[in-house]
Amino acid sequence: MATMNIVLLTFGSRLENHYQASFAILSFLKDPAVKRVIMVTDRPEFYAFFGNKIEFIQINEDTLTQWQGEYQFFWRVKIKALEKVQKRYPAEHLLYIDSDTFLATDLAGIQDKLSQNQLFMHKLECALGDEIDNTTKKMHNSLKDKTFAGIRLDSQSTMWNAGVIALPANKAKEIIALSLRLCDEICATDCTRRLVEQFSFSIALNHYGGLNACDHIIGHYWGNKNEWNKLISAFFVNALLKNLSLQDCINEVAEFDWNRLPIHKKQRSTNSKLKALTDKYFPDKNISYFSK
Repeated sequence: MATMNIVLLTFGSRLENHYQASFAILSFLKDPAVKRVIMVTDRPEFYAFFGNKIEFIQINEDTLTQWQGEYQFFWRVKIKALEKVQKRYPAEHLLYIDSDTFLATDLAGIQDKLSQNQLFMHKLECALGDEIDNTTKKMHNSLKDKTFAGIRLDSQSTMWNAGVIALPANKAKEIIALSLRLCDEICATDCTRRLVEQFSFSIALNHYGGLNACDHIIGHYWGNKNEWNKLISAFFVNALLKNLSLQDCINEVAEFDWNRLPIHKKQRSTNSKLKALTDKYFPDKNISYFSK
């Protein structure tokens, strides 16, 4: 049976991206199905805590620019990162996760279905024709009834969330290649680009069939990052002050109550507008700094 590699992609200096990824890794390291964790990153120093638990594929600004391709679409780099890992480990299942995810249960179900050549993305979001927001409305208008990479798109073509992508070893190469081709051909049109890489993965995986959701196994808190970031930063401060070992941290996360915070929370625009007005008309006063 093929083993499973966990893959993450991080870059840049924003600490929240890296402590989110670190927290995600801790949640996955508890599971025996994980063969290795592969971090595609330009900041390996942020993951020194993990020692030999992580294997790095180092990238830099030149890599990211090259991976954006002819049309310089930034999120094309996600497809290229998976391509890089697949070429290194062609005989192993691939499980890509966004940094803002966590393993809430275990990977047995995913591992079993990957061995049956089934595929996963995080969850079904919509059909293109549903036009659930301005982005999907524009995409629908640009792409409906057109053919890309030999696949005809229509109003029933579905968009899945790409916070998780799981590919079986013997299909990964072809699926990644198809995703890349779809992405490039769509980028050559007037289609708005914000979700192009996600839609390309969705079409490619659906084309190969057996696509499953895994939102009951892996959480994705993209819709409430502020609260999760506060919780995660507090977790790591606590770990530092108590001098917890890596195994201690893995054990603590394994016991975590994943219903402690919502993974999605829509804040009313009035809320943020009132806060902005308050800051504008009632600014901080009597500010001073240390001086020698």
